[in-house]
Amino acid sequence: SQAEVATHVAKDHWTVEIRIPVTTDENDPLNFVVGRKPSVSLPWHFNVCRQRIREHGAEYSAFSPTGTAGFHVTHKFAQFYAGHSKKFKFDPEYVDFLIAGKTAEALLRGRKNKEALAAYVALAATKNATDLQQANALRVAASAARNLKDFAKADELVERIPLPAVAMIVHMENLLAQRKPAELLELYGKEDFGKWPFPHVGPAAFVRAQAHIQTQQGKAAEADLQSALALTSDKRLLSSILVNLGHNRETNLKDDALALAAYRLNFEGKERIGGAEEFRSVQQAARILSRQGKHDEALKTLAHIDAAKQTGSWRATTYAIQGDLLTAAGRKQEARTAYQKALAKPGLPQAWREAIEKKIK
Repeated sequence: SQAEVATHVAKDHWTVEIRIPVTTDENDPLNFVVGRKPSVSLPWHFNVCRQRIREHGAEYSAFSPTGTAGFHVTHKFAQFYAGHSKKFKFDPEYVDFLIAGKTAEALLRGRKNKEALAAYVALAATKNATDLQQANALRVAASAARNLKDFAKADELVERIPLPAVAMIVHMENLLAQRKPAELLELYGKEDFGKWPFPHVGPAAFVRAQAHIQTQQGKAAEADLQSALALTSDKRLLSSILVNLGHNRETNLKDDALALAAYRLNFEGKERIGGAEEFRSVQQAARILSRQGKHDEALKTLAHIDAAKQTGSWRATTYAIQGDLLTAAGRKQEARTAYQKALAKPGLPQAWREAIEKKIK
């Protein structure tokens, strides 16, 4: 190879040193590199492994995911080269765990739950799939089954998950989907997630926190959400944790100041927002500011959602909330205009529609 890569692991951090062989040969005065610089036609191929080792478990990842238990899979390596961006060709007939996983994910996103369920079950049966891959595939398969209201199938999949921690998470998710938070807490309320393999602590604590929220146990929910927050890097899960943190503080702990702080973490400082949890955080933050009498700040906060560019319920509900904020600020004519925009757009929940019509009258 033309480069020697050394990886140093310290706790949860890693750095990479690339030592490029150089020469003082004056025949190559511009770069002094032995051999050629990486180019589009002759790129360097490399990968980097990251290891997170803790008392309760280990987590491994790679700069270029390989879909296997190791990171040294040469045909999955990343390309390093000088020049413009380029999409390299690959064999369209080649299929591995990652490629098949993307196909299954597309089915789930397209709400083709029956097809997604079959695809993820098949993915879990992939030859040489690791226990973690099988567990993750079956967890998503259970999610598809829950979307189909096939809770018997979702429970059956729990029994096939090879990792006990993931199996318990899916069992909790199944109970939550069936609106059985009390049963969930009876089974897992005293479970010490701190002794679990740490990659599974965040998801487990988040699911249990939702059961605490639904049973109005605000302090217990706060504790679980904080545990989940400390050990979560996944952006989607992180966004869900923050909106639930705000919701619990607002409704159960009755602390608007702390709720506002949680909601703001979900959208402030971001160049772009577009997730449901981010939108919900914006709307709730605006409502809290309005209750505090900070009407201009509330309207400015709600403007993080460009209602005119949204579709469906987000556009309609944002206009409706704008109407509420303007009403609270005493700007009734502007509020009427916002309410009329909300009523004119599809996706407004019936209860909201009835409330707005009453307000206009």
